[in-house]
Amino acid sequence: MELSHADRRLAKDRRAASDRRRVVTVVVEERRSGVERRAQPERRSPESAGEHIRNALQLLTNVAESGTLDEESLRDLDAAVFRLRFALDRLEARG
Repeated sequence: MELSHADRRLAKDRRAASDRRRVVTVVVEERRSGVERRAQPERRSPESAGEHIRNALQLLTNVAESGTLDEESLRDLDAAVFRLRFALDRLEARG
């Protein structure tokens, strides 16, 4: 059973009366350096920024060619594609 928005507002807020906010927890000091902590290669995408932009352009082109957009949306989509192509050109010129 799913609660409606009104039902959720009436439900008891478990965060308000929680004792866990009054308990001090000792945490072991972080031993990794800042750079090491942020670097998580398994979470990083193997694709470059340029490849991501090219893939986005392809998806947007598919939407544009679907024929399901009105004229105003098509103009907005066209502007977005133009901006992405411009960004890709600048990105590739730097690298």
